[in-house]
Amino acid sequence: MQLLPWDVTADVAQRQVSRYRQMTATEKLVCADALWDLAWDATQLGVRMRNPEFNESEVAHATRLAFDNASD
Repeated sequence: MQLLPWDVTADVAQRQVSRYRQMTATEKLVCADALWDLAWDATQLGVRMRNPEFNESEVAHATRLAFDNASD
């Protein structure tokens, strides 16, 4: 059973799965790395927004903590 995101049609989801299956291991790693960077940047922005008094070191520390506390 495949669960679809609420905002994606079945056709689009199937095309995405098909594309993932066509990707090489290197392409998949590049995609995963880009998603990691996106998640890191978004988390940093959230930390900065909630804590405008934090310096860069404190933002980096809070971001690492957020990832450490993320559930699997």
